[in-house]
Amino acid sequence: MPMVFNIEFQMRIKLPSVDKLKEWREQVLIEQRARLESLPQFSKRFDEFDEDLLTDLIVEDVTTLEEALGELRRVGHEITAEDIAEWRPAVDDEGNPGVYLLETRKLRQDSRVSALLDHLRANPAPTLLRVNCISLDDHDNVVASGVFRDYDAYREYRLPLIFAAVAAKEIGGRGHVSFFGVDGMEPVALFCDFNQNGVEVNEPDIQEAVAWKVHERFDAIELTSEGLRRRP
Repeated sequence: MPMVFNIEFQMRIKLPSVDKLKEWREQVLIEQRARLESLPQFSKRFDEFDEDLLTDLIVEDVTTLEEALGELRRVGHEITAEDIAEWRPAVDDEGNPGVYLLETRKLRQDSRVSALLDHLRANPAPTLLRVNCISLDDHDNVVASGVFRDYDAYREYRLPLIFAAVAAKEIGGRGHVSFFGVDGMEPVALFCDFNQNGVEVNEPDIQEAVAWKVHERFDAIELTSEGLRRRP
């Protein structure tokens, strides 16, 4: 049975120059949260679990990979050694011994924008995410689009994508990150628009989507050997 994908996303960013594109790629994603927290009702829309893609962790009081995986399975996280991209002995903030883990389909918490772009290109979680296109067209015009399988995948990726948008705004960029679709009975309409004047995040009733020009936000785009173009 083919996998059903329901929640579309598109990130479209225009940067002032090629130099600004390079600068944007080096911005740390998680540092953008402080800029978002001043927005009205931010805490009502997002919580710490929305950063789940940016997750490396230390499992305490273990010394081997097998013990660390066993602890995670004990608390309900089904995981095997094949799911791990990196691990090593480590200590936590209080000096207690443990094991550092980075899952294959996760990013380090201090990841930069470039790591998110590389992650989307490689797409290590194809059962959760379908990437339709990702391109740095004309060197300063960034487009990434795709579809999430379900609400949980959308929750995992939405804030890191918005972080990337906020990082672009801070160096003179403009554009949007948009999410739209339905997972079962859970409707999704989340629009983040930004320019030099600020960032605006809106989560309207999905029935009011026409007023938000959804079709323009998700203008049909495809990647060709000559760059980006609209589908006929």
